[in-house]
Amino acid sequence: MTFFRTKKIKGKEYAYIVENEWKRIAKSAHVEKIKGFSKFENKVVFKSLQGVKSRGSRQKVKRYLGRIYKFNIKNDADFLQFKKIESAENYVMENDFKKIIMDLIEWELFRHEIDKNKFAIDLNGMNVMQNGRNVVLLINDGFMCNLTLKNIFEFRPEGDESNDGYRLARVFVESGVKIPQDVFISLFGKLFKH
Repeated sequence: MTFFRTKKIKGKEYAYIVENEWKRIAKSAHVEKIKGFSKFENKVVFKSLQGVKSRGSRQKVKRYLGRIYKFNIKNDADFLQFKKIESAENYVMENDFKKIIMDLIEWELFRHEIDKNKFAIDLNGMNVMQNGRNVVLLINDGFMCNLTLKNIFEFRPEGDESNDGYRLARVFVESGVKIPQDVFISLFGKLFKH
């Protein structure tokens, strides 16, 4: 399973994609009884020999995402009001998937007052950069970056309605885009029909 991790280096936070790897107990490990401690008397513990890896979860860095810049909501504007939309259902039916995603991202950038002169956000190229380097915008507890933008724009249903609904919701949450419920329902309905 892959997930996001942050690491602080010299007071600045950086984001990574990590993957859990599960290691089994090594075959050459042996069992010892701990003697001499009354509360541990006759308890069995696993001890590994020198140079043999022990069991458990290990995290492996799969990808570096960039430095993190945190933003809080400054303008709590409603999406429908921001885009001057009367009906979420009509809006979704009249626009293609990419246009809807672009509008939602523009709305989040507006709500968090993210300066487009400071951050180069190219929605067509699916890039979030500053001074030529990849960065991560931490908004709504999600990570807006090259990877999460790509995951949203390249989302395709696989044919299992409940799994596709979960996957679609996940790409929005991971990217920090809080899609309104009525827009999500209409968008999912449109995607699943096609």
